[in-house]
Amino acid sequence: MSEVKESKRIYSGRVIRLRIDYLGDKEIKIREVVEHPGAVAVLPVISRNRVLLVNQYRYSIGKWILEVPAGTLKNGESPDECALRELEEETGYRARILKKMLTIYPSPGYSTESIHIYVASELEKSTQKLEEDEELTITEMDVDKAIEELLKKDVVDGKTFLTLLYYKYLYQRYD
Repeated sequence: MSEVKESKRIYSGRVIRLRIDYLGDKEIKIREVVEHPGAVAVLPVISRNRVLLVNQYRYSIGKWILEVPAGTLKNGESPDECALRELEEETGYRARILKKMLTIYPSPGYSTESIHIYVASELEKSTQKLEEDEELTITEMDVDKAIEELLKKDVVDGKTFLTLLYYKYLYQRYD
């Protein structure tokens, strides 16, 4: 691995920052890196095979997309705290039980973002607290139906697809 000779931050925004790293000893190589604070995704489980999902408008792709509730870590917030906060904000439910299933890097070729994926159960009704830029509706469905719905679409959310498959084929077996 080449040593970083110089690093320049060229953009700082509300959610991400962009830096350029210059690497190498003999030949300089350039790497562009999107710095992201990390995120969580939560699968709210109503019963063993019944879950809550959100149908959310995503500006960046100009489409409504079926997703697990998810959000970005705030400064100083642990992934567990973020998962509980996002669950309540997006669905209006609190979880008595929250278990981490896994952590993924969705785009490690250029981004530092990691997504901590949880399953939430023993849900209690609370109050939905959407952020001003969030547009979503909540839907309850069977895990198999959710997977079928995603397979029919030409565009799917990767973290949601992975979360549902992981839950159905790995997590439920060993829980």
